Amino acid sequence: MTSDELLLQLRDIQPPPEPAWWLIAPAWLWLAAGIAILGTGAWLWLRRRQSEHLGRLAARELQLIHGEYQQNRDSRKLAIRLSRWLKQVALLAFPARQLQGASGDAWLEFLDRGLRGQPFSRGCGRVFGGEVYRQQVELDADEVIALCERWLRLVKPRLQRGTPR
Repeated sequence: MTSDELLLQLRDIQPPPEPAWWLIAPAWLWLAAGIAILGTGAWLWLRRRQSEHLGRLAARELQLIHGEYQQNRDSRKLAIRLSRWLKQVALLAFPARQLQGASGDAWLEFLDRGLRGQPFSRGCGRVFGGEVYRQQVELDADEVIALCERWLRLVKPRLQRGTPR
């Protein structure tokens, strides 16, 4: 073969094919979607578990307060601890802006929301208004603790749902 014949056998340079509109392989897309789904599921599971933990923790704290009262029978200390517990749980369950300035009768009315008969404003829960800070506090401990348990059952779904801050 002569060089002219060899040159005739040569072909023109072929450009590469046009790139696809999406350069990522489908397997990588499936992997990224799977990781995103697993991450979202894990986040939701952890959030739910944490919110359930808050409800259990609040109930356990209430039991500890009741147990402490059973030992020392100090009604003033019981009223102070329950008042602090109510405020802590309310801060976890409701946005802070709803609780701003809630003291005295406004605080009791806030606690009454959703309960029948206004047990905080007109019932045994009245002790949480201003009577907590007196030297002698008169209360029916079992009735007040039962009221706090009832209020916790009302608020627990809000603890589990979480609140926007």
